[in-house]
Amino acid sequence: MVAMPRAALPVLLLALCLTGCSSDEAGEPSEPGDGGSATSAAPSGPYQEIEFTGGDGEPRQGRVYGPDDAPVAVVLSHMGSDGDSQDDWAATAQALAERGHRVLTYQRLRPRYQIWQEIIGAVERLRDDGAERVVVAGASLGAMASLHVALQPEPATDGVVWIAGGLRSDGMVFDQATVAGLACPALLISGDQDSYGGTEATQQLHEWLPGSELLILPSARHGTDILAEGGAPAEQLETAVLDFIDEVAAAEAPAPC
Repeated sequence: MVAMPRAALPVLLLALCLTGCSSDEAGEPSEPGDGGSATSAAPSGPYQEIEFTGGDGEPRQGRVYGPDDAPVAVVLSHMGSDGDSQDDWAATAQALAERGHRVLTYQRLRPRYQIWQEIIGAVERLRDDGAERVVVAGASLGAMASLHVALQPEPATDGVVWIAGGLRSDGMVFDQATVAGLACPALLISGDQDSYGGTEATQQLHEWLPGSELLILPSARHGTDILAEGGAPAEQLETAVLDFIDEVAAAEAPAPC
């Protein structure tokens, strides 16, 4: 056997270490979301893990961001595919918390069944914790569930953010007569080339709700996939959501949904 020079040992050990570290850090790719989203962002910033009860009486797991005594709270609902999760909203939740709002995200139960029950329980939990105003916001299926809850007399909500939802899915159907009773502020957002029909559905909803705010972004991505992609459309989307929540918070006499 040929002896290895002592000077070569540190180099060999360093190479082995770097090889092992690279292998450990390479994670498995996450499942795509509605529209084939990129890997979900890791949770950012401090939050509290909680359990709350849905409107159907079943327990849900979630996270709460922001100050305990915030008068305005937001429920953020994620999209509906297997790869989608509350992590998709982590950066936005933290940004809202930094503006002084309380935010609740959650992990939807599987299989999908009456998905609005998570939002009902989340709103009730925030009200019980002292929130004076609650905005429901979501993307894709989460947008539809948020609007569905906003259209109900209970629990009380004070605003709705819709990002690339559809007009019919999972037992939820929206038409002009259905949404006519919505009295609270509404922010409606979609990419201009959404292949899942979000563009057309969002524009139609805006026609039915002439008092709503409409934002159509230059993007082919769907829902929170716009945030995951980054760039100017992502910045515009997040800024619009943050500013909308601030407007609800600043209103002297908000109109409940």
